[in-house]
Amino acid sequence: MAQLTTTLSDAAEDLNYGDVYYTVFPIPHEVVAQLLEREENASRVICHINGSGSIHSGLMPDGKGNFFITVSKAVRERFGLVLGDRVALELLPDASTYGIPLPAEVAELWDIDPAAYAVFHRLTPGKQRSLLYQIDKLKGLEARAKKAVQIHDYLKSVDGKLDYRELNAYIKADNRR
Repeated sequence: MAQLTTTLSDAAEDLNYGDVYYTVFPIPHEVVAQLLEREENASRVICHINGSGSIHSGLMPDGKGNFFITVSKAVRERFGLVLGDRVALELLPDASTYGIPLPAEVAELWDIDPAAYAVFHRLTPGKQRSLLYQIDKLKGLEARAKKAVQIHDYLKSVDGKLDYRELNAYIKADNRR
C-alpha cells in the first residue's frame, strides 16, 4: 500500500494522450517503488480517492522516472475534483484478473458459451480490460447483457482479431435490427 497527497494536474503535452485525458495525478517513483516490485500486473492499482471511493487504474510512466494516473472527466465529476485540487490517494495492488471487476453478465455468458470465453482470452490484457469496461459502464442490466453478447459474437465472427471501428459498426448494425 502507498499513501500520498498530490495535486490534480494538467497532463503534460509530452504524455501524448490526445483528447482523452487532460488531467492526471502525478505519482513520485519512491511512493510506488514497493508496489512495482510485484511479479504480475505491477502497474495495476486500486486508487482510493479522498477516502470516498476508488477506481481501478494503471501507473503510467512519465518518461522521467516517475508515474501518473490518468483522470477522466467522469472520475473528476464523480469525486467533485477540479484542476489544482489537493487529493489524498491510497494505492493498493490490484490483484483482480482483468484490472477491473468482471461484470456478472460476462461471467454468465462465459458459463454458457465456452467459445466466447476462449476467444476473449486470446486478446491482450489491455483489450480485455477495455471491452469489459465498455460493458461495465452501462447502467441497465439488459443493456449490459446485450453489449456482452454483441462483443463476444463479434469476437467469434472475426476469430479474436479485434478492430474497434469494426466492432462499433457491428454493434450499431445489430442495434438497428
